[in-house]
Amino acid sequence: GLDLYKAAERFRALQVLGEQMGVTPQLEVWGFSQNLSRLSQVLFVAAEAGHPNTKILPDVYHLHKGGSDIDGLKLLKGTAIDIFHLNDYPAEPGQEKIADKDRVYPGDGVAPIADILKDLYKTQGTTVLSLELFNPAYWKQDAKTVAKTGLEKMKASVKKAFE
Repeated sequence: GLDLYKAAERFRALQVLGEQMGVTPQLEVWGFSQNLSRLSQVLFVAAEAGHPNTKILPDVYHLHKGGSDIDGLKLLKGTAIDIFHLNDYPAEPGQEKIADKDRVYPGDGVAPIADILKDLYKTQGTTVLSLELFNPAYWKQDAKTVAKTGLEKMKASVKKAFE
Protein backbone atom coordinates (compact mmCIF):
# COMPACT_ATOMS: atom_id res chain seq x y z
CA GLY A 1 0.00 0.00 0.00
CA LEU A 2 0.83 3.64 -0.02
CA ASP A 3 3.47 4.83 2.42
CA LEU A 4 1.48 7.45 4.33
CA TYR A 5 4.67 9.21 5.45
CA LYS A 6 5.70 9.65 1.81
CA ALA A 7 2.18 10.78 0.94
CA ALA A 8 2.41 13.43 3.66
CA GLU A 9 5.78 14.59 2.37
CA ARG A 10 4.37 14.90 -1.15
CA PHE A 11 1.20 16.60 0.05
CA ARG A 12 3.25 19.20 1.89
CA ALA A 13 5.25 19.87 -1.29
CA LEU A 14 1.96 20.24 -3.16
CA GLN A 15 0.68 22.69 -0.55
CA VAL A 16 3.83 24.83 -0.83
CA LEU A 17 3.44 24.87 -4.61
CA GLY A 18 -0.25 25.70 -4.20
CA GLU A 19 0.64 28.71 -2.05
CA GLN A 20 2.95 29.97 -4.77
CA MET A 21 0.20 29.59 -7.36
CA GLY A 22 -2.66 30.96 -5.24
CA VAL A 23 -4.58 27.69 -4.88
CA THR A 24 -5.28 25.46 -1.88
CA PRO A 25 -4.85 21.72 -2.48
CA GLN A 26 -7.31 19.56 -0.57
CA LEU A 27 -6.92 15.95 0.49
CA GLU A 28 -10.12 14.05 -0.26
CA VAL A 29 -11.32 10.85 1.36
CA TRP A 30 -11.88 8.37 -1.50
CA GLY A 31 -13.76 5.38 -0.14
CA PHE A 32 -13.28 3.21 -3.23
CA SER A 33 -9.51 3.70 -3.40
CA GLN A 34 -6.87 1.34 -2.03
CA ASN A 35 -5.23 4.37 -0.42
CA LEU A 36 -6.74 7.25 1.55
CA SER A 37 -10.09 5.47 1.60
CA ARG A 38 -10.61 6.14 5.30
CA LEU A 39 -10.87 9.40 7.19
CA SER A 40 -8.16 8.19 9.58
CA GLN A 41 -5.65 7.81 6.73
CA VAL A 42 -6.44 11.27 5.35
CA LEU A 43 -6.14 12.79 8.83
CA PHE A 44 -2.76 11.10 9.30
CA VAL A 45 -1.42 12.48 6.01
CA ALA A 46 -2.85 15.93 6.77
CA ALA A 47 -1.30 16.02 10.25
CA GLU A 48 2.01 14.55 9.16
CA ALA A 49 2.28 17.08 6.30
CA GLY A 50 2.63 19.71 9.00
CA HIS A 51 1.40 22.58 6.86
CA PRO A 52 -0.61 25.32 8.63
CA ASN A 53 -3.18 25.57 5.82
CA THR A 54 -3.91 21.86 5.39
CA LYS A 55 -7.42 21.14 4.11
CA ILE A 56 -9.29 17.88 3.86
CA LEU A 57 -12.39 17.24 1.79
CA PRO A 58 -14.85 14.75 3.32
CA ASP A 59 -17.74 13.25 1.36
CA VAL A 60 -20.79 11.46 2.80
CA TYR A 61 -20.61 8.64 0.24
CA HIS A 62 -16.84 8.15 0.53
CA LEU A 63 -16.94 8.07 4.33
CA HIS A 64 -19.48 5.24 4.07
CA LYS A 65 -17.78 3.40 1.20
CA GLY A 66 -14.40 3.42 2.95
CA GLY A 67 -15.87 2.32 6.28
CA SER A 68 -15.02 5.49 8.20
CA ASP A 69 -16.90 6.20 11.40
CA ILE A 70 -18.50 9.65 11.13
CA ASP A 71 -17.53 10.33 14.73
CA GLY A 72 -14.02 10.93 13.39
CA LEU A 73 -15.32 14.27 12.09
CA LYS A 74 -15.54 15.40 15.72
CA LEU A 75 -11.74 15.57 15.82
CA LEU A 76 -11.66 18.38 13.29
CA LYS A 77 -11.75 22.11 13.66
CA GLY A 78 -13.48 24.33 11.14
CA THR A 79 -10.37 25.56 9.39
CA ALA A 80 -9.56 22.00 8.27
CA ILE A 81 -12.60 21.75 5.97
CA ASP A 82 -13.41 24.30 3.28
CA ILE A 83 -15.70 22.06 1.22
CA PHE A 84 -17.83 19.08 2.21
CA HIS A 85 -19.41 16.90 -0.49
CA LEU A 86 -23.01 16.35 0.51
CA ASN A 87 -24.94 13.44 -0.94
CA ASP A 88 -26.73 10.36 0.32
CA TYR A 89 -26.74 6.64 -0.39
CA PRO A 90 -29.39 3.90 -0.35
CA ALA A 91 -29.42 0.94 2.05
CA GLU A 92 -28.74 -1.40 -0.89
CA PRO A 93 -26.33 -2.21 -2.37
CA GLY A 94 -24.32 -2.50 0.82
CA GLN A 95 -20.99 -0.87 1.59
CA GLU A 96 -18.93 -3.48 -0.29
CA LYS A 97 -20.81 -3.12 -3.58
CA ILE A 98 -22.05 0.46 -3.51
CA ALA A 99 -20.59 2.66 -6.26
CA ASP A 100 -20.54 6.33 -7.24
CA LYS A 101 -23.57 5.75 -9.47
CA ASP A 102 -25.65 4.82 -6.43
CA ARG A 103 -25.43 8.27 -4.83
CA VAL A 104 -28.78 9.98 -4.31
CA TYR A 105 -29.98 13.39 -3.22
CA PRO A 106 -29.41 14.29 0.44
CA GLY A 107 -32.31 12.98 2.49
CA ASP A 108 -33.29 10.33 -0.07
CA GLY A 109 -31.09 7.62 1.44
CA VAL A 110 -29.97 6.23 4.78
CA ALA A 111 -26.84 8.27 5.54
CA PRO A 112 -26.75 9.89 9.00
CA ILE A 113 -26.80 13.33 7.39
CA ALA A 114 -28.27 15.15 10.40
CA ASP A 115 -25.49 13.81 12.65
CA ILE A 116 -22.83 14.71 10.08
CA LEU A 117 -24.17 18.26 9.69
CA LYS A 118 -24.35 18.75 13.46
CA ASP A 119 -20.75 17.57 13.86
CA LEU A 120 -19.67 19.82 11.00
CA TYR A 121 -21.40 22.78 12.65
CA LYS A 122 -19.59 22.09 15.92
CA THR A 123 -16.23 22.55 14.17
CA GLN A 124 -17.11 26.28 14.10
CA GLY A 125 -15.81 26.74 10.59
CA THR A 126 -17.23 28.15 7.42
CA THR A 127 -17.71 25.14 5.19
CA VAL A 128 -19.24 25.08 1.73
CA LEU A 129 -21.66 22.20 1.24
CA SER A 130 -21.15 20.96 -2.31
CA LEU A 131 -23.64 18.60 -3.91
CA GLU A 132 -21.80 15.73 -5.62
CA LEU A 133 -23.85 13.13 -7.47
CA PHE A 134 -22.84 10.67 -10.20
CA ASN A 135 -26.23 9.05 -10.63
CA PRO A 136 -26.99 8.17 -14.29
CA ALA A 137 -30.73 8.58 -13.65
CA TYR A 138 -30.07 12.25 -12.82
CA TRP A 139 -27.97 12.68 -15.97
CA LYS A 140 -31.07 11.94 -18.04
CA GLN A 141 -32.88 14.89 -16.46
CA ASP A 142 -32.60 18.58 -17.20
CA ALA A 143 -29.44 19.91 -15.49
CA LYS A 144 -31.25 22.93 -14.05
CA THR A 145 -33.94 20.69 -12.56
CA VAL A 146 -31.33 18.43 -10.96
CA ALA A 147 -29.44 21.42 -9.56
CA LYS A 148 -32.64 22.99 -8.21
CA THR A 149 -33.80 19.70 -6.66
CA GLY A 150 -30.35 19.14 -5.18
CA LEU A 151 -30.28 22.59 -3.61
CA GLU A 152 -33.78 22.12 -2.17
CA LYS A 153 -32.81 18.72 -0.73
CA MET A 154 -29.60 20.16 0.77
CA LYS A 155 -31.51 23.02 2.40
CA ALA A 156 -34.12 20.58 3.73
CA SER A 157 -31.38 18.36 5.18
CA VAL A 158 -29.77 21.30 6.97
CA LYS A 159 -33.13 22.47 8.30
CA LYS A 160 -34.02 18.98 9.53
CA ALA A 161 -30.65 18.61 11.28
CA PHE A 162 -31.22 21.73 13.36
CA GLU A 163 -34.95 21.52 14.14
